[in-house]
Amino acid sequence: MRKIPFVADEYYHIYAHSVGDLELFKNTRDFERFIVMLFLANGEKDIPRLDRSSDLNRVWVIRDGKINLGDPLVDIVGFCVMPNHFHFLLRERKDGNISIFMHRVLVSYAKYFNLKYERRGHVFESKFNAKHIVDDNYLLRVSSYIHLNPKDLRAYKRKEQDYPWSTFQDYVKENRWGKLLCTNPIKDNFSNPREHYNFVSGARSDIIDSEFDFNSA
Repeated sequence: MRKIPFVADEYYHIYAHSVGDLELFKNTRDFERFIVMLFLANGEKDIPRLDRSSDLNRVWVIRDGKINLGDPLVDIVGFCVMPNHFHFLLRERKDGNISIFMHRVLVSYAKYFNLKYERRGHVFESKFNAKHIVDDNYLLRVSSYIHLNPKDLRAYKRKEQDYPWSTFQDYVKENRWGKLLCTNPIKDNFSNPREHYNFVSGARSDIIDSEFDFNSA
């Protein structure tokens, strides 16, 4: 059972893993569908049949202000979506909003996945995990840890910034998501994208998984 409360204006590292090491995202379409749901779920206005929202063009429409979802539930500071798990870096905007947001994301993707792959049952392990980020130093370390997740994928070893299902490239290259991604909490700590990239790259040698163990949250 999750022990920590979600408090407005605080940052949290959110993590969820598939049940039984199930491959959650089998192809590009699955990754895209999840990211569409991620952004569409982040608004005070509920989106009917979120599990059927599939086109990345819908994200561009929201980004460009052509669809109004109402005020965001949370600030999405970063994410990395891996084949069997994902990490989010979120800021709570109003007490309880992270729980609402995560419920929408997990339920809608589970419905989509089970329908597409003709299966039943849970897709994610029980409840999502969360860890409170206590200071700016840890915020930067969590962001680096999240963005270095693809390091164990052969195609992205030491090229994590090229991994398409992470926000690392949105910090060190061009931000694809515009205002949908809240970059200032991280970017304000660096003079330019190169400095940020060097900081994350330098973290490869001193970041260890146990530092981000959710059992110690």
